[in-house]
Amino acid sequence: MKKNILALIILISQVSATFSQGEPAGDSSGTTNGEIRTLFKKSDHPKSVGFYIGPEGAYTQFEGRSVFLGGLSLGVIINHFFSVGLSAKGILNSGNLWYDFDRTPVDPLGAYLYGGYGGLKFEFKVLPTSPVHLNFPILIGGGGLAYNTWIYNYHDSGNSEGTTLDWDAFFVVEPGIMVELNLLKFMQLDAGISYRYTPDLDLMETNAGLINNFNVNLALKFGKF
Repeated sequence: MKKNILALIILISQVSATFSQGEPAGDSSGTTNGEIRTLFKKSDHPKSVGFYIGPEGAYTQFEGRSVFLGGLSLGVIINHFFSVGLSAKGILNSGNLWYDFDRTPVDPLGAYLYGGYGGLKFEFKVLPTSPVHLNFPILIGGGGLAYNTWIYNYHDSGNSEGTTLDWDAFFVVEPGIMVELNLLKFMQLDAGISYRYTPDLDLMETNAGLINNFNVNLALKFGKF
């Protein structure tokens, strides 16, 4: 996974450099007459305050186990360059995250890992009016994880029996770097990496750094940019 992340960072740097060199002359803020340019159509309605909302997904690992996250972000965009908003995401494949705990063979014990996190999300963009540019997001907030023996049964959706063995709330910070594409004047595509760090996770028989790892992220944004 580290090799894939390194390759992605190099690709992001090359794309950024290519489009930065191709940026047409404008004012010192990096805009061209205040207009957002897209890959498919040029916007003629510049706005100093905008907004966005959209789904996002991520792939990560918890101590070598593949984890898929899904969520939603929304925010207010100020002068194209800066945005502040909210973001939340949760584990989508808890059914594949069964953890065995140290017990005797006659008294086995284990559970599935459930949870998610969210908080305030800040973004700073470089050359935001370019069709392709860089975005530097950071999420600051909190979340929760729980070990529960319940698993969703597609053949018996009314069965919700399960036992919570342990749970914990935690603080989280997640900075990242994204390549952002202005597809249309109302739609953007983000792709990149981030690093999730939580210093105080406290779950039974669990490494405190269980969820500290890189994410590979993909997101769509709809709104006025």
